[in-house]
Amino acid sequence: MEKPHTTPVPNVIFDIYMKELNSTELKVLFVVIRQTLGWADRRGIYGRKECDWISGSQLREKTGCSERAITAAIETLTRRELIRVQDDRGHHLSNSRQRQGKLRTYFSLHPTALSVDKWGVKASTSANFAEDFRKNYGALLQKMRITKETLQN
Repeated sequence: MEKPHTTPVPNVIFDIYMKELNSTELKVLFVVIRQTLGWADRRGIYGRKECDWISGSQLREKTGCSERAITAAIETLTRRELIRVQDDRGHHLSNSRQRQGKLRTYFSLHPTALSVDKWGVKASTSANFAEDFRKNYGALLQKMRITKETLQN
């Protein structure tokens, strides 16, 4: 049963990304989550809104951050595939130069952003798999707690 006046925030945000993102990046991510998952829409995924038009002034007002900080945060969040930014024609706007001058930019959670496997490692469907694996290899081994006893069994 869903509670009224609440926004469902995926656990992976708290479990993994909270320690990896800076405060502006988290604030922008939370605004995107609030403006999408925070709104009921029967046509959307899980009965929630999939994307929303969010202006620069809305982001400044809701986060309390400067335009420069927000731009940098959006760059990081899109590069890390946590959010997706599109224009009104559905073209992906992956950097600030592409977003500049657009009348409307639509924000959504990236489809692969919230998928985490059982080891707590973000699943990657992109060409960055090898790099992601290399970065997460140590954490994966630590979570598996490989010992001589487990190898003998």
